[in-house]
Amino acid sequence: MLNNLLRLSLVLLLLPFWAHADVITLKENAPRTYVVKHGDTLWDISNLFLHKPWYWPQIWRTNTQIINPHLIFPGDELRLTINAAGEPFVDLIRGEKKPYLVRSPSASQINKANQPIAVLPWHEIEPYFNQELVLSEKQYSELPSIVGSTKGTEYFSNNDLVLVNHEKLPLGDYQVVRKQQSLFNAKSEFLGVQIRHVADGQALAPVLPKQSLVTLSSANLEVKRGDKLLKKAPNAITKAMTDVTAAIEQRGNIIADVSQYQLSGKFSVVVIDVGSSNIKRGTVMGIYQQGAAVIDGESPKYLAEAQTIEKLFAESDVLPQPWLKVGELLVFSVFDKVSYALVTRSSTVIRKGAIVAKP
Repeated sequence: MLNNLLRLSLVLLLLPFWAHADVITLKENAPRTYVVKHGDTLWDISNLFLHKPWYWPQIWRTNTQIINPHLIFPGDELRLTINAAGEPFVDLIRGEKKPYLVRSPSASQINKANQPIAVLPWHEIEPYFNQELVLSEKQYSELPSIVGSTKGTEYFSNNDLVLVNHEKLPLGDYQVVRKQQSLFNAKSEFLGVQIRHVADGQALAPVLPKQSLVTLSSANLEVKRGDKLLKKAPNAITKAMTDVTAAIEQRGNIIADVSQYQLSGKFSVVVIDVGSSNIKRGTVMGIYQQGAAVIDGESPKYLAEAQTIEKLFAESDVLPQPWLKVGELLVFSVFDKVSYALVTRSSTVIRKGAIVAKP
């Protein structure tokens, strides 16, 4: 019985990997028409029509009216059509002509009054671009540290002038960062340090030996002694990520929630133990989770409910539950050994340790 359950669990886990990923299927309740509203995203709309919303370029690929499927505006009407080959595609019905920007040698211009809808709710993840990063232990330890302030206080805020233990710190803009958590994979191997953006800082002209002066601004939290300074990188263009593809062979685990919550759900930002050598931004992955194991005895109970002594004697009677798909995520930031991903769909709470693989 146990072997049969193990085989069933394996089949359920591997089933998504054997399925043909390029089959586009409409939802049974897909609307025939839909009018785009403010606040919609391309992902939301595609999810109305398709079981796999990342296939939106295929259903709009042959449409001559939608030159760029990412430029759809509130008020546009989308109409679902099935062609002679039985393939679904979406027509765009656009009543009024959209205002546009015109530049000429005379520099005259017309400002666009209506903005196209976004692919995803970027406001949910924009703060994580170039602000919430992952560094190696060595990279983090070598960053210059805030050691005090000209006021002699322990905590600092906007407009405070702080001392940094680095002589002749290069002028420019900096992020004040703090270690959020250390990241480990399922084998307890160290993968990196997740840092948190605490505030911004501007380095002043060096005038002191063995230290530098920095003015604080845009503080999200109180800055304190020991916080580090990281040279500010150019802001990422989040809305440029429109090349979305499904994972094929990549596989890993959710190892943390960026906000350190124990449980995650839709629009949570999670960390997976798949790095830049195996994955790229815009990769969609399925999330697979296993239910609690059951002790099959006279009084069945979940393994977690049993006492330690019961667990020792009930090893042969433990029935593991299968791994089932519980959601999807989209990778949006990639580091050396880990990546950040936005949970785009979840049917239940997601726990640390969930498998991520082909959707």
